[in-house]
Amino acid sequence: MNKVLPMPPETLKIMTRDRIIMILCSQEYPEFMLEQTADKLERLVPDVAKAFDVWAEYGETPSLAVGEWTYSKLTEKFNMRPVATFLALDWLIREPEKAGKALKRGIK
Repeated sequence: MNKVLPMPPETLKIMTRDRIIMILCSQEYPEFMLEQTADKLERLVPDVAKAFDVWAEYGETPSLAVGEWTYSKLTEKFNMRPVATFLALDWLIREPEKAGKALKRGIK
């Protein structure tokens, strides 16, 4: 995975659940989705979790790529919000065939 970090990952703070909930609220997630989405964000694979932390802390647009899928492609082509994009990249790593097919069905 390609990513640009403004500082070494070991210097990043571990994100608390309260901080995750605040981020979701700032992204206008509905209240009924907060806990479930926070659960998913707490279980992100390490590379995606690091990129999420950097994005949340510094506002850096990650240069994450999973195969043909990039953070930028998902946010621009699919108009995904940042949090949804991180979750999609995580899904692409965990279940590449299933996630890839689902995303390709969304391309018209």
